[in-house]
Amino acid sequence: MDEYIVKKVLNNNVVIAQKEENEYVLVGKAIGFNSKKGTNIPKEKVEGIFIKQSSENNKFENVLKSVDSEIIGITEEIIAMCEKELKLKFNETIHISLMDHINFAFRRIEQKVKIENPFLNELSALYPKEYRLAEKALDMINSRFETQLPMDEIGFICMHINAAIKQEGVTDTLAYTKKIGQIMELISKLLKKKLDKESLAYARTITHINFVVERVLDKKTIKNELLDNIKKELYNEYDLAIKVAMRIENLFSIKIPEDEIGYLALHLSRLKEI
Repeated sequence: MDEYIVKKVLNNNVVIAQKEENEYVLVGKAIGFNSKKGTNIPKEKVEGIFIKQSSENNKFENVLKSVDSEIIGITEEIIAMCEKELKLKFNETIHISLMDHINFAFRRIEQKVKIENPFLNELSALYPKEYRLAEKALDMINSRFETQLPMDEIGFICMHINAAIKQEGVTDTLAYTKKIGQIMELISKLLKKKLDKESLAYARTITHINFVVERVLDKKTIKNELLDNIKKELYNEYDLAIKVAMRIENLFSIKIPEDEIGYLALHLSRLKEI
């Protein structure tokens, strides 16, 4: 049988359907429009699919009972959009975690509770693709529900997307981002100035630190041909870079080689100029 049979319409673009013994959440343009229980949906209309037969099945069933169907629908549209753009399949837990988060965001708005995300700049620099998709997701939510969830939600959605890509928990993404934020705070103190978080130099420094950590963990450190010149001409920045490297080592339990410290000194030099 090539057709799915509708069990429940979540919104115009998302339905819960059955095919043989399995249940699916299906996403497709206007797939739920004029559909009702028992309607047949040909497979060619399906753009995104989530099979409800996993270890998370019971959790998903509980969420379906407690969360508004429109919120479930927009969540599945967002996931399908991200998977299509990134050309990969997400960790299945995002179907519950993102849905739960969006539902909670609406409850906070209703209760006039403001929750800020202090890591927007760090997240934007660390995960640019995920951040861009999170911006689209927030636009989709605010447009569909004619509401104004704040910009801070971009950061939270970004973390959910990143966690789903890496097959890890949102708390892991948050913990990593917090560590990067602590390093940038240390740099600000060492340079004795408030850094412009919107500047290109700030974003580049975060990106560089991220790459340093990844290279060291992957044992793929690079040679710095300018190291001797950096030590002579940027001796103050190099001295500060040693302190930054020590903090990175402490936070990530790694050893930063001298060549990488030299590159850190160059970034500190740029930050001093902004």
